[in-house]
Amino acid sequence: MAAPQQYAVREVALATFYDIKTGKARVQLQNLKTSGLENSAETVYARGGRGNAKIVGFSSNRETKVKLQDALITNEVLAMLTSSNVAVASANIYQRDELVVHTNAASLKFTPAATGSLISVYKLNADGTHGTELTYTALTVSSGKYAISGKTLSFFASEIADGAKVVAYYKTETGQDASSITVSSDKFAGSFKIVLDCLVRDAYTKQDYAAQIVINNAKLLDNFKFSMASTGDPTMLDIELDVLKPISGNDMWTITVYDESQLS
Repeated sequence: MAAPQQYAVREVALATFYDIKTGKARVQLQNLKTSGLENSAETVYARGGRGNAKIVGFSSNRETKVKLQDALITNEVLAMLTSSNVAVASANIYQRDELVVHTNAASLKFTPAATGSLISVYKLNADGTHGTELTYTALTVSSGKYAISGKTLSFFASEIADGAKVVAYYKTETGQDASSITVSSDKFAGSFKIVLDCLVRDAYTKQDYAAQIVINNAKLLDNFKFSMASTGDPTMLDIELDVLKPISGNDMWTITVYDESQLS
């Protein structure tokens, strides 16, 4: 059956990003909330005669924008947005522990990444705010000081009552499979080839067909945000690109509607 000439599009696309230099696939986004292309151009007119009406129009400045919204945050996409790499390795992360003191000692949840002084240790007020700061000592513990061995903090005898709380701030080390992405002031998003796989429905036969939009060169825009709230929907990641004209030729993008059952 011939591919349709009139069709409706509803389902969100699958978006695949390819590296322009190597031709290799970088990532496919399978959980998009929305996907779309916005096409525009500018028209200027020659005007004249009585009433200064439009006589001839000249169109230029053809533009296409790709707008995607992902329901999930993908590390590879963040790396592309920031021209960074996803580093998979152990890393030091900040930790805050509220500790209950018993017999002049308290235990941290995790082992500090560095020996010696923690970032900060405070007596905790009844309302949860910081009280007196305790300082580190590598010698015998005296008033207003603490010592540490492994995860255990030791305090001056009878200075902190049993059941009282202290709060400790420190760094601890993750496992080797932690992933990190760094945003740098001198690195910006690059350009990629994009393939959008869509589903269309023939307006006449009501049969479904596949459609594929190929964009050979699109500049990923650098603006993105994380919105975190205690209510409402989870954070979405908005991804926008400007379609670029190829160096040789004028074709910016192509859409092909086809019958998947006839693929060879």
